[in-house]
Amino acid sequence: MKKLILLSFIILFGLKSFAQETGNDSYTIQRLLIYNQKGEVLLEKNDFGWMTPALRHNSQTTIKDGLMNLASEYGVKINSPKIAGIFMFMSDYKPISQFRQHFSCNIVDGELKVPENKKDAQWFSISKAIEMMSLLDTKAPLVIRDMTKQLLYYPEIIWGGTFLLSKKDGKITYKTSEEFYPLK
Repeated sequence: MKKLILLSFIILFGLKSFAQETGNDSYTIQRLLIYNQKGEVLLEKNDFGWMTPALRHNSQTTIKDGLMNLASEYGVKINSPKIAGIFMFMSDYKPISQFRQHFSCNIVDGELKVPENKKDAQWFSISKAIEMMSLLDTKAPLVIRDMTKQLLYYPEIIWGGTFLLSKKDGKITYKTSEEFYPLK
């Protein structure tokens, strides 16, 4: 039994080291749609533009703890997050696929603050949030806006979909591989 555990450890450690060396980082991003009492949604502004707060899940934490901690970075406490959508990004310039999980929740307490590593954070109506995510200076792939738009317009449905990302001259574009579809 000890040999089996040791062999498992060696294999897992070796695979982890290989993935780090090659840069084949297939990771999950979790986005959080936080609604306030007015039905507005929280957007952050970072180097790529306006979008919902996100957590790159590459450390050992539970889903709930990770999302609760993410909300606390903005000075707010939230109710328990609910899954809103699960999406897949495939790429014609990387040999990996990436998951995007979106969760929704409501603020229960706190005052909005801008985290140190963000340029701004504000509450927006749904239509204004989509407008802010569509600004001409947005560097984020527009698929992020389009997924968020689907979730904001149809919040009662858990959505899925798959997108093929392409990169040309440093700009990422996308094509829909699987149209939005209900998972529930």
